[in-house]
Amino acid sequence: MATLKRLRCLLREKKGDEAVSFLLTTAMLVLIFAVLVSAMVYIVQYYNASYMCRRVVRSIEITGVYDEAEARNMVAQMESSGLEGVNVQVDAVYHSGKKIQLRQPFSVTLTGSYRLTILTLGENPIALALPITVKVAGMSEVYWR
Repeated sequence: MATLKRLRCLLREKKGDEAVSFLLTTAMLVLIFAVLVSAMVYIVQYYNASYMCRRVVRSIEITGVYDEAEARNMVAQMESSGLEGVNVQVDAVYHSGKKIQLRQPFSVTLTGSYRLTILTLGENPIALALPITVKVAGMSEVYWR
């Protein structure tokens, strides 16, 4: 009975109420800031992937040939540290071999993922793989006889 009275007394007491409220508000603001920074990093990675895809498309438009080794080399040179598993796929109607005829449309799809580390405890970090997919269309500028 006495412990119930003490517990009720502690629950009714308002000393330190503002301090607890301030700490919770500060923790929430820090969490929101961390989420916004993580989102901005993901957006930057998406724009980097978009730039890589546009470079591959422009290269194919100018040469009229899809050279898989050259496309991988371009992606490897521009690949940032956070982007993993980058794959380039070209959908086109080929004239002969990997040549694309003048004014023939094609599309390049670049897929990859950005690994966002949420929490690191010991050796195994808790991470989230966020997918990135970019599709850019182009048109060949080379006439093949």
